[in-house]
Amino acid sequence: MLFAGCKTDILAPKALNFVHSKALADDIEQLITSGVRHLDACDAKTNLTCDFNQVEAVFIEVNSPEAINDSLELVKHIRLINQIVCIFILATHNKSFTSINYYLAGADHCIKLPASPLEKSTLLSRTLEESHWKTTTKLTLDRTRLLLCGAAKKLEISYTEMTIIDALIHAPQHVLSQDSIAKTLDPNIVFYDPRALEKTISRLRTKIKKAYELELIFSVRAFGYRLRRGTISE
Repeated sequence: MLFAGCKTDILAPKALNFVHSKALADDIEQLITSGVRHLDACDAKTNLTCDFNQVEAVFIEVNSPEAINDSLELVKHIRLINQIVCIFILATHNKSFTSINYYLAGADHCIKLPASPLEKSTLLSRTLEESHWKTTTKLTLDRTRLLLCGAAKKLEISYTEMTIIDALIHAPQHVLSQDSIAKTLDPNIVFYDPRALEKTISRLRTKIKKAYELELIFSVRAFGYRLRRGTISE
């Protein structure tokens, strides 16, 4: 069974697991080679007293629509304390699931887990391997020379592409709506073609993927885009 409470007399874990299902907890533990600690996902007050300063990853299960508010508050609380920790939201209920508010609160990955154990394990594994916790590529944005610089490679980008990346860097939780990005590119704009903006960002994502084998910009369905956390330094 999962256990509640955060004690200070044990070695701080690298990952915390706020889940309801022991099966899901076991799945996550099998994918993580470092220390993981399971906490009571139902005990909201105890969760907010945990020390999140040294934690590298947090897994939060949302097993019902009624759990959304508490889980959002937990994400916001964690993000106030730790700006680098990788936060995974795992939806396991059979109702519709919207990720926008979680990304705006500071989550890094929001996935709806399938019922099939094999499909669930595959999705969890892929999400974990693609996260900034596991893939720690570091890039630098050179605004003057219009370059995105890695350890061994420099990628030329356009002024528009630089502006998009820069806007996402400075956005709260690195998340922006399509309208906000359009306004950043042209503050006086009244109408814009969403398809043209999507193509511009798609080309940028493809360039970065080809150069660094990395997804730097993610789509937020029905909202806009978010930047991979902890990857770009200024």
